[in-house]
Amino acid sequence: MPIRRSAKTLFSKVAWHAYNTYRKGVDYRSQFSQTAALFNASRETIAAFQASRLEKLLQHAYQTTPYYRELLKMETSELSQIPPLEKKHIREQLDELCSTTFTADQRIENATGGSTGTPLTFYQDRNYWNQRNLSVYYFDRWAGWNFGEPQLIIWGAPADLEGDGHWKRRISTFWRNQYWLNGFHLTDAAMLAMFEQMNRDLPQTILAYPSSLYQFATFLSDNGLTPKWRLKGIISSAEMLHPHYRALAEIIFKAKVYNRYGGREVGLIAMECAEGRMHINARDLYLEIDSLDPYTEPGEILITQLNNYAMPFIRYRIGDVGMLSDEMCPCGSELPILAELLGRTTATFRTKTGALIHGGYFTRQFYNLAGISQFQLIQETFERCVLKLVINAKWRAEIRHHLVQKIQEILGADTVVTVEFVAEIPLPASGKREYTISKV
Repeated sequence: MPIRRSAKTLFSKVAWHAYNTYRKGVDYRSQFSQTAALFNASRETIAAFQASRLEKLLQHAYQTTPYYRELLKMETSELSQIPPLEKKHIREQLDELCSTTFTADQRIENATGGSTGTPLTFYQDRNYWNQRNLSVYYFDRWAGWNFGEPQLIIWGAPADLEGDGHWKRRISTFWRNQYWLNGFHLTDAAMLAMFEQMNRDLPQTILAYPSSLYQFATFLSDNGLTPKWRLKGIISSAEMLHPHYRALAEIIFKAKVYNRYGGREVGLIAMECAEGRMHINARDLYLEIDSLDPYTEPGEILITQLNNYAMPFIRYRIGDVGMLSDEMCPCGSELPILAELLGRTTATFRTKTGALIHGGYFTRQFYNLAGISQFQLIQETFERCVLKLVINAKWRAEIRHHLVQKIQEILGADTVVTVEFVAEIPLPASGKREYTISKV
């Protein structure tokens, strides 16, 4: 069995080399070395690189896209003069946002999963994907990933699962040495089968939705199943990584969880290092916080993607809230740091006084409450919230009073909290579970 695993890993390494040579050219190893060199550079060198790339991107956007030519009226190199790009602008003016230097055949269509509403369609180009992949290769190595080594993926994005079970999917996962567990359908039978397979194939890393990772870890814990594999690390991505998700995963799998933050529209935004700081992907994008002082006051995150020339994303309001830090990380990386990532704007509650309340405050109130199987808190207005609960045999009436009290403590004593007991809280179309939703 070890010989078979070693042979498959060697084959996968060769296949990865062939794939990258085909996509990026025979000099892809040199490209990756240059990528790593920039990520490992000083903060001053990184800032100078970003300034140069921003100037080039803004010039391209003004000269080749109808949207920015009309918006700006005159060419500018001042990023702050450009109004943020909203999702509604992309939906309403998709064609005008596309660069005229790219033909329809040269544009690659992509779309979000629709976790905040209707899926958003947009375009990217091949260079964007090549550069994105090089950055992912670099950051994923922080968690121990390397070409060809077996990896368990617990995922659920429809675009990624398209053709699941099809021969093309099976060939792709085979040469990549990946094992996919569908995060949309985590049945006991599927999780048990994957656990047994992983005990044979011994993955080196896991890439997963946080909620799916937690569900898998809970299944193993509840059934007394102990993994035989020794992981180098776990990469959590695409959802908020709650503390109890991280804690259980690290106990069950005996490996550190590295939080990765990104979006389909702009690629990998930031990655957690071994010291627990979120480092911004300053090679591929420029990140701003829309607040008076981004180092002390949280605000909405604005992303300028530096590589997608087919459809420039400039000061794109991605829908998340965060804050910056100017510290130097003990890990040695001088990449800028995203000090706090507070989650979706739709998951961040607001009080009448204008204060922002991170959805994590509410989810923490449900930790270790054995009587609740699922929950969802919805802020309908400043004065009213709806708390949906799926309860089990361990439910006690005093839990309801405790939860209502905790919600009112932070949102105001006059906030009406309506508790609804339901049989199930369905997943949205994106497959990403929403625990807190604010409509304010």
